[in-house]
Amino acid sequence: MGPSRERLLEAMIRVVGENGYRATSVADVIAEADSSRATFYKYFADKHDCFLAAYDMLVERVFEEVISGCDASQPWLERVTAGLSRIVELFAQDPELARTAVVEVAGAGAEARKRHSEALARLSQFMDAADQELAGGEELPVNTSLMAAGAVAGLIFDELQAGRAAELPRLLPELVFALLVPYIGPRAAAEEMRRTVTPSSPR
Repeated sequence: MGPSRERLLEAMIRVVGENGYRATSVADVIAEADSSRATFYKYFADKHDCFLAAYDMLVERVFEEVISGCDASQPWLERVTAGLSRIVELFAQDPELARTAVVEVAGAGAEARKRHSEALARLSQFMDAADQELAGGEELPVNTSLMAAGAVAGLIFDELQAGRAAELPRLLPELVFALLVPYIGPRAAAEEMRRTVTPSSPR
């Protein structure tokens, strides 16, 4: 990826996160990237095309952060808690990225929503090992991990929509609870929630 294209993608993430997708124009992105209209249209057909590419880059960045924050030798629960902790830290430190990733993608058209659904499905695959490790051998619905990922995403969406990105680290116990309920039930999930240590909020 060339530096000019990457600057434009970064600018799209920033401007959409600050102004919202619908209010963002190509001119806004060009100004943020300190680029030109000719350069923009060299790489992208239009604003939507640029947004989709920026969203793809953003998703890869989030998953890299999650994977780098997890130790493969740890039990599943510890790995996933570490992954969730890294997500909330990243989103709290970078509210514009978080809003673009979780909130604004919903208003960016059918293809953007499809890619968001694919990202959730990818997150759910990260949790599939729980079917055996947490369920005690009991058969669970096929989409259990997707339901759990959707519940976590919904809670994060609500906080970001309300402008409370900085408060996300404090939400980690509730996210752990939402993640575990489909697997082990509310009582056991509540016990794990009480054991969860929240990361520090950004200063």
